Amino acid sequence: MSKLLERAKVKRENAENSYKKIQLNDAYLDDCCYNLQQAVEMTLKYLVELSGQAYVENHDLRAQLNLLNRRNVSIPYEQELRNMAETINNWETSSRYKDSFTALIQDVDDVRFFVDALIKEADSKTTVNPLRPLSVFPSTKHTQ
Repeated sequence: MSKLLERAKVKRENAENSYKKIQLNDAYLDDCCYNLQQAVEMTLKYLVELSGQAYVENHDLRAQLNLLNRRNVSIPYEQELRNMAETINNWETSSRYKDSFTALIQDVDDVRFFVDALIKEADSKTTVNPLRPLSVFPSTKHTQ
């Protein structure tokens, strides 16, 4: 399995660090939005991978949501994410390159909540198969 979920968690943590500093400078809002978009995108791609499908190699959240839908994978807040997909998709580039970029704090708060739910869902679906004991030597039974 790829590192997408771990990367998503790092992006979420980075977003939270920037969120705490939004009042200091608008650049923190930009960074927060970018990191939230990346966290959502990477978590969705991870969930697509878990479903046995290759994810779409672009930044459009709807592409990943559509793949999950086709695989009958339900995720928390799917409809809300679909409704906000254009806004969140816009954060990927606009937050980094447009001086006119701005975001509503309510949207940021909503996406923070949604990505936390997505990461929790992904964690719950991630299973680690425990290693079976390795038998190096054949068992020997003493017979008398």
